[in-house]
Amino acid sequence: MSVIKIIPRDQAIGAEVTGIDLANALQLDSFEILRNALDDHRLLIFRNLRWTVAQQIAFSKSFGTLENFPDPKDQAEGHKTVLRVTNIDRKTNAIKPVDEPGHKSFTLGTSAWHIDSSFRTLPSKASILYALEIPEKGGDTMFADTTLAYDTLPEAKKQELEDLVIIHDFEETRRRHKLPPRPPEVRAATPPARQPLVAVRDNGRRALFIGSHAAGIEGMNYEDARAMIDELERICSKPEFTYRHKWREGDMVMFDNICVMHQAMPYDLSNSRRLLHRTTVAGNKPLEGVNGPVI
Repeated sequence: MSVIKIIPRDQAIGAEVTGIDLANALQLDSFEILRNALDDHRLLIFRNLRWTVAQQIAFSKSFGTLENFPDPKDQAEGHKTVLRVTNIDRKTNAIKPVDEPGHKSFTLGTSAWHIDSSFRTLPSKASILYALEIPEKGGDTMFADTTLAYDTLPEAKKQELEDLVIIHDFEETRRRHKLPPRPPEVRAATPPARQPLVAVRDNGRRALFIGSHAAGIEGMNYEDARAMIDELERICSKPEFTYRHKWREGDMVMFDNICVMHQAMPYDLSNSRRLLHRTTVAGNKPLEGVNGPVI
């Protein structure tokens, strides 16, 4: 019988997991090992999977309810809980035109440091990315650990940030890239959300809750807020807090979605195929300390 091994990376974020068969349902003892490893390392790397969509859903559901992705063109095999992260058209299986508006918006959005669903009142717990097709060059994903970054801040800076409320808005990325807003009914379904700039985890550790959806800070003008957010992002993206995952087909990366930012790295969008399936474990409670609508 295989023994699960959690092998921490030499530096920064993450650990690789071996000795586990994810083709079958997780047993309770295996689930607890993975849950504790995710708490400890914030990012877990698995290799050489040959997952079906159903197997990815089953694994992901072990950690909680999954978020839905309502647009059928983005769904994997019609499953609302599995997002196609790709430059490949689902219907034609051809590479999408680079300037197709929806694809351009998605590419620009994912190429910036972001936290999945940070604009939701109930932020997501974790995201799972599984690689099916990978370019020969490029298309890596960078991850940044905002817990490690927070730990290095001077005490005076921690005190300055402690009670700040940050506004996360899906439209912020579109505004910054001068893209048209989403339709009113779509915007209404995901309005801006108030979040603590410093998120307190269940294990007591603190993390910076920022990323490209961060649109402002309450009580601060936009320019000053933008300067503060950008400076914190620069700190979080230092080499000592980051990990660059060079995808191979069959890789799966699971990461804590409260304290890990990520961004897709460039590749030849016109001539190289890239396809990952993403499932996201939904949050079940707001982050500690912030309630109420955006004013």
